Amino acid sequence: MASGSFHLQLTVPLVCTVSHQSAISAAGDGYRLGELREFCNSPRGYALVVNYAPGSMKGAVVAVGEERVVLDGSGRAVVSRTPGPRIRDREIFAEPGAAGFDTDRLEFNLEAS
Repeated sequence: MASGSFHLQLTVPLVCTVSHQSAISAAGDGYRLGELREFCNSPRGYALVVNYAPGSMKGAVVAVGEERVVLDGSGRAVVSRTPGPRIRDREIFAEPGAAGFDTDRLEFNLEAS
């Protein structure tokens, strides 16, 4: 009887994506902006980051699911950190700051840890 062995190695690429399904409506003191679908297979987790025009949105609140962040006008804010891989859908809400919504662009990204 013959015997043998073989070595199999697989490499799974790191993939982190976020997509937005728009559904804008008034909600309380702000607006519901729709849903984000997050997908990231990073074993170390990831951060959900919102980018916007620097100098705008100061004091505005962005909430994704249960996570909330007050924007400081810098143009970038970390909304949440997730400790491992995940797929999830979360609603987005925004409340205006003192200057209202002085930009029409919010860009969400996932950054692998």
